[in-house]
Amino acid sequence: MHISGKIGIPVGIVMLIIGGLIAASAFGSWEESENIETFMSEPSMEIVQQYIDEDGAGSAGWYLMIQGEYSLDNNGDGTVDACDGLNITITDSQGNDMNSTSATIYCELEENGKMAGLDKSNVDINDGWMIVGIVCDTLDNAEMNGYWETSRNENGEEGEVWVQTGENDRCEIGEKYTISSGQEMVLFDRDTQAGLEVRGLIQLCGGICCAICSLIFLIGAVISGFAMKPAPQMMMPIGTGGGVVGGVAPTVPIDSTATSSTVPGTAVFGAGPIVDSSIATDDSVNDDSMAAADSLKEMFLAGAAEQVTEDVPDQE
Repeated sequence: MHISGKIGIPVGIVMLIIGGLIAASAFGSWEESENIETFMSEPSMEIVQQYIDEDGAGSAGWYLMIQGEYSLDNNGDGTVDACDGLNITITDSQGNDMNSTSATIYCELEENGKMAGLDKSNVDINDGWMIVGIVCDTLDNAEMNGYWETSRNENGEEGEVWVQTGENDRCEIGEKYTISSGQEMVLFDRDTQAGLEVRGLIQLCGGICCAICSLIFLIGAVISGFAMKPAPQMMMPIGTGGGVVGGVAPTVPIDSTATSSTVPGTAVFGAGPIVDSSIATDDSVNDDSMAAADSLKEMFLAGAAEQVTEDVPDQE
């Protein structure tokens, strides 16, 4: 297998696993957002809540809920019966009345029907608590300050257009608001719940994108790993007395002026110099040397014989 496959395949598998884990974490965020008890305050006649907007992008606010039944109007006055005698006041930390700027109460039948839709979608319409107002919905996330209508633009193209009918809530970051009522109520933190839903959507999209990219990368690594041939291994020739290593014979430069057939690198340690066979011997010189040697030998033998004769004693 090519080196690209050996490296790319494990990396692609790890990236694919990471993408799957990120996508799976989205379901955890959505499951957490469905646990409505974590977003509800304890029932009370007075609740103090601090407005915090960490991302600075606005807030979906808190749902103000009391016990009652949606769209129930037995006296026919156009408002739900649960709102009869309802007196809710909202003040800031200095005691200023913030009812008109920080919250809106929806007790009319038509508006109360929209609250029922929000309760069914985001809370629990069967829990006995009814939404009658929203506090610090600075984004108009509940779409209570306008409506969508179908209209045509200047080019004659048909589309949905948002028609603003009211002013969005205005709340100051870091300000503590005190909500009071003559009956028990709870606040449902819709902004925190919406944040978890958005986070889950981002995790799902990010995980799917990561998994798709990882899968493409993994397929490419598999193809390249098996399709590409490994790089050939290079074998370097090493000269050892004129031998052949790795199938390649060492090359030796030839000197055209050399008189010896000796090849560099083939000398044997301890050997004497090579005798040049081109040196010729002179036969006449050899004959003269032999004659001189014979003459000296004869002279030596004659002298030795005379010496032996003189030293022998006379016999009586």
